Amino acid sequence: MTVLTCASTGKSITLLGEPKISGEGEVWRTNHNGYLAKIYHLQTPEQVQKLAVMIAHRPKEPNSHLNHISFAWPKSVLKNAQGDCVGFLMPEIKEAKELIDVYNPKKRKDLKLDVDWRFLHTTALNIASIIEAIHISGYVLGDIKQQNILVNDRALPSIIDTDSFQVRNPVNGKIYRCPVGSPDYTPPELIDKDFSSIDQTEVHDRFRLAVIIYQLLLGGQTPFAGNWIGAGEIPETNELIRRGLWLYTPNSLIQPVDRTIPLEIVHPEVQRCFLRCFNDGYKNSNLRPTARDWVKALRLAVNELTICGKVHSHYYSRIYGKCYWCDRAIKLGVDIFPIFSKKHTFYKDKDADAYSNRGLARYKLGDNQGAIDDYNQALKINPDYALAYSYRGLARYKLGDKQGAIDDCNQALRINPNDAVAYGNRGNAHSDLGDKQGAIDDYNQALRINPNDAVAYINGLTIRYYQKIVFGLVSASLIILADPLIIFANDFNYTKNYNLEKDYVKRCSAHFQLKNYSEAVDDCNEAIKINPNNDEAYFLRGTSHLIITNGNRYQAMEDLLKAASLGNEKAKEILKSYCTIEKSVKVCR
Repeated sequence: MTVLTCASTGKSITLLGEPKISGEGEVWRTNHNGYLAKIYHLQTPEQVQKLAVMIAHRPKEPNSHLNHISFAWPKSVLKNAQGDCVGFLMPEIKEAKELIDVYNPKKRKDLKLDVDWRFLHTTALNIASIIEAIHISGYVLGDIKQQNILVNDRALPSIIDTDSFQVRNPVNGKIYRCPVGSPDYTPPELIDKDFSSIDQTEVHDRFRLAVIIYQLLLGGQTPFAGNWIGAGEIPETNELIRRGLWLYTPNSLIQPVDRTIPLEIVHPEVQRCFLRCFNDGYKNSNLRPTARDWVKALRLAVNELTICGKVHSHYYSRIYGKCYWCDRAIKLGVDIFPIFSKKHTFYKDKDADAYSNRGLARYKLGDNQGAIDDYNQALKINPDYALAYSYRGLARYKLGDKQGAIDDCNQALRINPNDAVAYGNRGNAHSDLGDKQGAIDDYNQALRINPNDAVAYINGLTIRYYQKIVFGLVSASLIILADPLIIFANDFNYTKNYNLEKDYVKRCSAHFQLKNYSEAVDDCNEAIKINPNNDEAYFLRGTSHLIITNGNRYQAMEDLLKAASLGNEKAKEILKSYCTIEKSVKVCR
């Protein structure tokens, strides 16, 4: 039994069981629940220095609000009895599968994983978000590959093997390189290069991220596979990458085959990202989409997905307009998104399906009582029809029957505990009945299932705003306003006229209170774009410019004058005080 010492706490760490052996070391379970130990085969002074930098400068956890570990970051150095560093302690990622198990249809089938296209989109979005957070902190992953990404049943990924990242010491600028790379994920400019002698940038990670997202969205297929129409045998993947050849290169020598999933089925913004990466980015690597670009595109894509009316495990893009997976299953005789579990069966038989579809159509046309009648019929045929309960609850809510809505949502969640619509609707009803904490709890559950549920964020934001929880206001509105279009992709009527201008000003005010003046200016800019006569936005922007070190003093005065001209009393007071001190003819006209 090996006992080591945790350098940060002084506690003993006992290594348990048998290790998993990797190229650089061994990974052990420990006597501390939730933590693993990585012990190097041969520890070097540079590894010790690199670990020290990583432990001192951890990236911000993008999914802390979901109680999730997005990267297995080194927590503390581990020392032996002689006081030598031999490895490090890191969090254990539990109940997660390797990425290939999630995106590869055969592996999914063998493991009986209930995964649909929406799940894969959400996973891709979350991977991009995590990598964005890592890049913001100055790290380069270097070796992005399927084995280094684990995914749980909430579509939340975790990146492991983080000690292989390229690390830059923010104090002295020293770079600790990523010495390894993986075939098929290496950008063309790095093919056959010695990674241990190259300082990489996040531009190189952009290529790797695009390949991962392609595999997630397009059935585990690689962008570099197809029917070769060039001379001789098809080159190795790395050679194709070096030559900039993939399925959608202009005049490509690689052509689709019958089983190739076409790029046209994904959202147009996602298509554009792939083309930018593999076509434009081949000529100029800086043109590859950033992780942030992918977050924006995938957020749009997720919110444009709709469920198939025939097979509930099929999702497709509204913009594409039809269920590709049904067509593919008929053509090839293979459904890569089959129905696995009874509890997720929204369409039990043809009659219940017909009533449910008509009920949904009536609901969308505003005929809530007609919708309720149809859902009642569907539930007579199939008493375990979760979707019917969920949408009957929505119709009841619209008619003012809040308690009835809660009862229906409870039934829907009894059958399908992952019904985000039911959680969101029940949250609305709880809020209207005065149970604000119950509402927030339900919105949190909706966001656990779908981290991009704009409605849940909006309603949770409203409650937090009126409760004066400034930090909650900033974090919630950050997600909505990161891409305002997401709220218009939702079917609920009460989001269609949502006041984005007001929300920008709310978040600007919260940033101002938290002294995040640059962020406040950005939000005011957006509010003014929507309404050039928003006096509060001009006031907050002008005041922020005054406070920011080396801020734009002239712009500040112009904003305050504009706010005052629109009737903002606070701006008038500031200008009055300022003119008394400055006696500026231009400003005090």
